[in-house]
Amino acid sequence: MSSPSTCGGTSHTSPTTITTPGDGHPKFKSAWRPSYHLMPRSGWMNDPCAPGYDPATGTYYVSFQWNPNGPDWGDICWGTATSMDMISWKIQEDPILSPDKSYDAKGVFTGCFVKGQDGSLNYVYTSVSALPIHHTLPHQTGCETLSLATSVDNGRTWHKNINNPILPGEPPGLDVTGWRDPFCARWDSMSQVLGLDPTTVFGIISGGIREVTPTSFLYKVNDDDPSDWSYIGPLSNLGLNFRPSRWSGDLGRNWEVTNFLSLKDEQDPSAVHDLLIMGTEGCLDTSGSPVNPGPSRPCRGQLWMSGTIHKNDRSGAGAEMSYDFGGHLDHGCLYAANSFFDPKTQKHVVWGWITEEDLCDELRHQQGWSGMLSMPRQLSMQTTRNVVHALSTDLSAITSIKVKPEGGDRFTVQTLASQPYEPLIERLRVGSRLCRLESSLLSPNGDRVGFSAANIGSKQWELQCSFSVSRFSSRVGITIGHTEDFLQSTTLTFDPRSETFTITRPSLATADTFLLVNSSPEVAPHTLFTSWNPQTDKDETETLDIRAWRDNSVLEVFVNGRTAISTRLYAAEETFGMRFFAGEASFGADAPSSRARLVYANLWDRIGTRIE
Repeated sequence: MSSPSTCGGTSHTSPTTITTPGDGHPKFKSAWRPSYHLMPRSGWMNDPCAPGYDPATGTYYVSFQWNPNGPDWGDICWGTATSMDMISWKIQEDPILSPDKSYDAKGVFTGCFVKGQDGSLNYVYTSVSALPIHHTLPHQTGCETLSLATSVDNGRTWHKNINNPILPGEPPGLDVTGWRDPFCARWDSMSQVLGLDPTTVFGIISGGIREVTPTSFLYKVNDDDPSDWSYIGPLSNLGLNFRPSRWSGDLGRNWEVTNFLSLKDEQDPSAVHDLLIMGTEGCLDTSGSPVNPGPSRPCRGQLWMSGTIHKNDRSGAGAEMSYDFGGHLDHGCLYAANSFFDPKTQKHVVWGWITEEDLCDELRHQQGWSGMLSMPRQLSMQTTRNVVHALSTDLSAITSIKVKPEGGDRFTVQTLASQPYEPLIERLRVGSRLCRLESSLLSPNGDRVGFSAANIGSKQWELQCSFSVSRFSSRVGITIGHTEDFLQSTTLTFDPRSETFTITRPSLATADTFLLVNSSPEVAPHTLFTSWNPQTDKDETETLDIRAWRDNSVLEVFVNGRTAISTRLYAAEETFGMRFFAGEASFGADAPSSRARLVYANLWDRIGTRIE
């Protein structure tokens, strides 16, 4: 018997739309194609490129690396999309930048958006003239250069600079593992350290110094001329495969698509955190799992770090950023995150590439497309005060947080948090059906509390739920049934004892499923903080808060705002219901006060229905 639930509709205004030329062609239809994630009509896509906003026209831009000629990597150009609200997007049918010059004949790689002082729009991008390029291979000087394309008609046409490439390659005298993916913005903290005007524009190009460190190379950019870049020096020197702990990940041997940003503490606006977001290549495999002969992901990470900027003591010139604390921006299949500060909403917004690497080549070729952009996410600093302890690990050993003593045994804890862009969340709910579950005690098998097939009937939904986790709990979570008997299911599980959050994915019902689809679990460290409540004068453990968005084969999960996991569900044709469960670690923990409880659950079914 299910616990009490209520269902109802939401307000009725136009839902989000993504207009893609050729959507009606049967070649581009697939059982796994999402509906509200941004992607081209067909072909391979990877890194998001040049997100930005033009206040003169109120237009948002985001581009992406794209091979319109097939679902494999190659012939990389730029596709692009525009929007007036960062919700409904129009994707242009043809590439806006193609590899048609000698300096970019092998690919138009990732780049950034720069609004010119003269009102022009500018794309600064990596122009590639020789392949292969990989951090494990010797880097051919000049194979990756910096180029500029400009539009003076609001992005309708783009013209490459006659002086391209504007930088002929990496700084002289350095043996680099890579030199690509430019990013430009103002950076007040860097300006202060270098004694420059706060309006100074900085650029960074990602890569590494071979057998020394992954890094990003820092430049000063002429605000009046985006083609004028002056080298300052390496931005960081952390060494190879720097891994502070399981909470922070492996910073690898080469960085890609590095972004810098500064976030204010929402409770203390005078406090500013300087951060880097980076894709980390060359991470060490610490899983201990046997090599999968089928599809698998490379050893890399999508990380962030907060650091302190200081003068470079070794060279006496330039500046470096030290490591203070850091973690995973996403623990799953999201990579190559690219961001911008939106002056309209005053939010720092980031997109990532949701990969197709868990799918074998044969099936990927059959569907005719590969990859999409994540939901746009807004970033913030999360602050928790009066923290006494985490579940198991000492606060000082959790390297993804900043711990500040408050006196006695209480601390302030800060870390990076993310969630999907709030206006997009609201728009996706329009026209959906909302079902609610009230507070309920939970049992190990979850047969009493959940949503039935009558509550959910689509592959596009949003779930928001909260659990009160007892000290006896061994596991708490959600089982999402893909068959009526729930034998085929996706399970989201939190283990308080190991401080681990796991997403277990279903496998295809075939004998050789491991050759077709990688369905290995997604695993992330996660803990809950116990804080002193001044109103009750008691120590209270925060609730386990889970938010999840499904868009057919894409699942994006956010836990307490500070743990994000993106994954793919290829063996989840339907959703037949959800069950909420909790297991107890101790015998005799039968009293209601010692059992885990579902505080509430809200389910929006059929979100983001497209109206053409």
